[in-house]
Amino acid sequence: KRKNSLSSVRTNLVSHPDAYEYLNSCANGGKTQSLPANSSMKGYDNIIINALHVVPEELANQITLLDFTTFAEIQPDELTSCAWTKREKLSLAPNIVSFTKRFNHTMFWTVEEILAGDSSKERAEIVVHFIKIAKKLYELNNLHSLFAIISALQSASIFRLQKTWGLVSKKDKQSFDRLADIFSDKNNWQNLREYIESLRLPCIPYLGLFLTDFIYIDLAHPHTGGLESEQRKNKMNNILRVISNYQQSNYKDIVPNLNVQRYIKSIRYIEELQNIFEEDQYKKSIALEPSLCVPSLSSCSSKESFNVECSAIANLNLSPAKIASMRVSHTSGKFRPLHRKCRSLGSNIFSKGTHCQANIPLDFIPKNDCIELRHPLDDSVLDNKLNMKTNENIAKESINGEATFLQTDHDQDTDMLNHEGCVRRKTVLKGGRKPAVASWQRYWLQIWATSLVYFAPKSFKGSDRCDFKREPCKVCSLSGWVARELDFPKRKNTFELLNAEIGTLYKFRADSSDLWVRAIRNALGKNIEKPSSINLMTFE
Repeated sequence: KRKNSLSSVRTNLVSHPDAYEYLNSCANGGKTQSLPANSSMKGYDNIIINALHVVPEELANQITLLDFTTFAEIQPDELTSCAWTKREKLSLAPNIVSFTKRFNHTMFWTVEEILAGDSSKERAEIVVHFIKIAKKLYELNNLHSLFAIISALQSASIFRLQKTWGLVSKKDKQSFDRLADIFSDKNNWQNLREYIESLRLPCIPYLGLFLTDFIYIDLAHPHTGGLESEQRKNKMNNILRVISNYQQSNYKDIVPNLNVQRYIKSIRYIEELQNIFEEDQYKKSIALEPSLCVPSLSSCSSKESFNVECSAIANLNLSPAKIASMRVSHTSGKFRPLHRKCRSLGSNIFSKGTHCQANIPLDFIPKNDCIELRHPLDDSVLDNKLNMKTNENIAKESINGEATFLQTDHDQDTDMLNHEGCVRRKTVLKGGRKPAVASWQRYWLQIWATSLVYFAPKSFKGSDRCDFKREPCKVCSLSGWVARELDFPKRKNTFELLNAEIGTLYKFRADSSDLWVRAIRNALGKNIEKPSSINLMTFE
């Protein structure tokens, strides 16, 4: 009886709004963690205590309307300036930031709703409900929220719930696998690019794909002031035309439901506390379904080193549908998180490799023909130019397959990654002034073309590539900087980077400061060689 009554509420929820007052009088007024403490309790707010109380089609429709309202307001200047990666992003690119928050909000809401289930059976029912929402978003061509829900189902907190996924039907798992394959980041998002080319309007694309392309263009053709180069202007205009065409989409056939939209917006989410929320969600996931395997000892964070059923399956990054059909002996394995906030921001501009493999842009580094040579003392990567081949096309994007962009020439951009390794950086001067507090910070540093790419650490220990995040936290141009090596008896292997124009001085510590200085000078095209001894003897 309870099951039948619940299904009748779901089916008649949208068509009979007059029933809310009667249900309000019968309800106890309970709240869940998904609703903020000061949220209103009128209409849907008192009925929708979780996502199961709204049919998937209605949720997908209202999510699409909320997404498109923000997407249509994005201006071209916000995209071409790459301002979403800067500190002033709230004022320079407010609509991109809002669109990014919509992605993270949807992902957070999905994880919260699933973890709110008390039993494995209830959580499995919620998982199936969100898979149905994802299928409806797929039909509406809303790739933005579709990827958010797929990323939530693939997140560490949900992916590890073996008992929950074991109760999901094979048909639903296969549907989830097909949707997840669209967003594979292999070969520079090849599946997603090909799928977008086949779509017709209306469509809300995954904006992170285009933001990634804008960052590529900005790094390959930086804007130094004055008139923009012709290559930069043409490539950016090609992407702007595609995005502008998507902004002409028409979702007027969907009837707005303010009550459902109010429920979706009422989810408590604070952008600045994202890491804390993720840790809490992961701890709750472990409390609901404790891990059966012994955690592996590694220098990486505990969240990313938990075991699924076996390391072979975890390293292959298989879906729960494939995991359920295989049984292998328990060994230690490392989980690879499939989505982070920077994906939404488009700053995930480096392709994935193995756990400790350096991330190299696809456009400038060959896939299989590059041989890495490492220094025998500090294991840092030496400048290597063996068997280099350029990748002609990094991306293609168009509505009808006619417009293409991001095509590189064979005679340029072949040696972009010059040097990389673990360093410690200290700010000596910032804007001509000494900082109030100066401390050594650890980064994985790459010299890419004429830019320094910083990767933040995952934990407090470790100096290997796998101990740092895959996505860069900052990208700084080397234009105007001067590198010089310092010879301190107490502190060897120290060098400085100075920019006299802005009055900024950084001090670095690395295992091989001479290699870093040489690589930076090579990147700037200022190979300063030591002067040879002058021959004082002349024959005249």
